[in-house]
Amino acid sequence: MSISEHIRTDDLMVIAALEQALGEDRVKADHETRLFYANDIFWQPGIAPLAVVMPSNAEELSAAVCLATEAGVAVVPRGGGMSYTKGYLPERSDSIVIDARNMNRIVEVNTTDMYITVEAGVTWEEVNEALEGTNLRTGYWGPLSGIRATVGGALSQNSAFFGSALNGTVAESVLGITLVLADGRIVTTGSGGRKGTKPFTRFGGPDLTGMFLGDNGAMGIKAGATLRLWPKPAEVDYLTFGFESLKDMALAQTAMARTRMVSEGFGIDRTKAQHSASVNRLSDSLKTLGNVASAGKSLLAGVKNAVDVATSGTSFLMKHPYTLHIVTEARNAPELAVNVSTLRAIGERTGKSLPNSVPKVMRSKPFSPVRGMLGLNGERWVPIHAVFPLGDAERVVQANDAYFAERAADMAEHGIVYTIMTMTVGNEFFIEPAFYWMDEITSLHEQSLGAEVVKPWRDRAANPQARDAVARLRRGTQELYASLGGVSWQVARDYPFREILNDSTWSLLCDVKKAVDPRGLMNPGSLGLKG
Repeated sequence: MSISEHIRTDDLMVIAALEQALGEDRVKADHETRLFYANDIFWQPGIAPLAVVMPSNAEELSAAVCLATEAGVAVVPRGGGMSYTKGYLPERSDSIVIDARNMNRIVEVNTTDMYITVEAGVTWEEVNEALEGTNLRTGYWGPLSGIRATVGGALSQNSAFFGSALNGTVAESVLGITLVLADGRIVTTGSGGRKGTKPFTRFGGPDLTGMFLGDNGAMGIKAGATLRLWPKPAEVDYLTFGFESLKDMALAQTAMARTRMVSEGFGIDRTKAQHSASVNRLSDSLKTLGNVASAGKSLLAGVKNAVDVATSGTSFLMKHPYTLHIVTEARNAPELAVNVSTLRAIGERTGKSLPNSVPKVMRSKPFSPVRGMLGLNGERWVPIHAVFPLGDAERVVQANDAYFAERAADMAEHGIVYTIMTMTVGNEFFIEPAFYWMDEITSLHEQSLGAEVVKPWRDRAANPQARDAVARLRRGTQELYASLGGVSWQVARDYPFREILNDSTWSLLCDVKKAVDPRGLMNPGSLGLKG
């Protein structure tokens, strides 16, 4: 179904009821807004919702959900809008989208009991700002898109990057969540759901929290969350290595993961380095250099850091087919020295030590504008991913290399550029191919990046043939990874799921869905669960 300005009379009554309950400023039903919310970073054009509702607290969210579901209208949650897996795209026209970004209060920072409670629309940048001066941090503390990505979105999609090599995904930092069910009930999981008890622990009876993580809102809509805090390490250092093959880099990464000395790290190929280094201008941004300087422990050390970054630049990345960028942290200088020595020895078994400017600059300003959602010349970008046991890394990268070698001619025909990124997340090996191609710029790109940034490419013609080719590549990659025993986090409506679950596991999931959403109105179609 394509975008339509027509809205039925019954649906107009639902919109009017929402406006009366929440206020007209909380409900938008104009064509331009509905069109905007029918796209994600990759999939377009989708089905326009009836309206977009922007509640400011859990009570308003509950009221909106009740009004919609009682009228038989589906409810689709949306966080910061950084997804590319159809997670927040309506499957049917009689849907409302819940934009949770107005639910952005820091509810409590409890440094004594070591937790932070926030509303679902709080961004990861805001979480970290709230913890400034406490010397505390969540285990996983945000994605690269943390300037826009929200806590609720991360919990719905699962998310990993900063802190994830050591502490895993966002799910492993959660103590409890508050959510709204299809019937409007506001429910809190973990100890926060007990009478007179602080939200200090996740456990004590069945783990109800886990049922609502990674669900894309199919089970309920997140209104808030409590995250565990840990002492922030006092010492930090950075390492970069160059490798001749993806296999050599992956083996180094997995060996490093087993030491539990890496806070976060990522490996990229030369093509990705060209796009990332050029787009983000790591070496020539005075603002970035200022951030690097201020991150130094002393004025002299900060200036030296900035000079080191400026002189090393990023040109060295082009000399190596693959580069690995590592952040390691420790409680004190001797412990950090052991980390650095151990990790350097592992990296130099099959690679070469290089200047560490990339991880250093990235840490100096972790939540930069999301310029990387387009390539250097405004190319469209979309990734695909899976995680595997650490011991499977070599087998996986060899199969991955063979798969894309076989498809090189098809990619060349459509002007598709292939890149690769790898990480370790706890005891998992993460692999993420991504694709760049020439295509139209959507309103989502413009609003996310700014009109001035996209202005040179705003009138570029659509290229549905190349986009369809990318979709086929992504699907083939998903199926390859599933055949190798891989697991994908951001299932939404994009990744294979029903077909790779055991029948008994799928039937349990369906039973849970029926219990919390008997009419199938919470993000129908997500996880393959139909309304």
